[in-house]
Amino acid sequence: MSKHHILVDACVAAAHFAPKTTKSVNLKSRAAALMMGSATTYDARLLIPSFCIAEVFAVFEKYRWGQTWNKQVSAANTITPTEFQLARDYFRDAIHNGAVLLQWDLNRYHILCVDLIAPVNNAYKILRSRKRKRSPTPASTYDMLIVAMSIWLQHQLGPDAFTLVTGDDRIRQVVSRAKSASLSRAIREHLEEVASLLGLEHGPNLYPTVLNFTNAKRTDIEARLPDWFPAWP
Repeated sequence: MSKHHILVDACVAAAHFAPKTTKSVNLKSRAAALMMGSATTYDARLLIPSFCIAEVFAVFEKYRWGQTWNKQVSAANTITPTEFQLARDYFRDAIHNGAVLLQWDLNRYHILCVDLIAPVNNAYKILRSRKRKRSPTPASTYDMLIVAMSIWLQHQLGPDAFTLVTGDDRIRQVVSRAKSASLSRAIREHLEEVASLLGLEHGPNLYPTVLNFTNAKRTDIEARLPDWFPAWP
């Protein structure tokens, strides 16, 4: 079996190295299983975008110092000085020489591939949660870069050898919408033109498989990453 490459976003990494940064029990346990199992189980390589490394450190800072004004930070999830230092040290060790997470740098093809997902993100109402009444929240530029990087990596590695892992459902939703057969004619024609200019073929297979560790079914994770979570709760 060829090696499987997994691109990890910032919220997945932060959930493992500083669990207080998320309320999701699923995200905490699954991120831990992914990070801790990478060296001994399923033949895979964990990648992290270079810009997500900065974002992970920023998350640590937010939950260490933001209690006085940031509504997402409370006394219950503020990182203590000891936890803050341990998270930084642990994460720094994990990215040093690709010990656990191999840094993947942004290149021109990733940037060009943004034009294969940003139109969908802006044309349709992509919600973080459809269960709550709130204004539509489009995915961020960072999110678009992660998806764009994934499009190019999948092109290089093949659809069966690459997976994008996130904790943010906006990313999953916008990729799912991009794969839909019900895109408007104008959007579809634009995406076909961009794909052609990049030497790619537009269609559902252009976009990566996305696993949202916050709410993905266990069976979906096990089907995509067999034998990865032998002991998870």
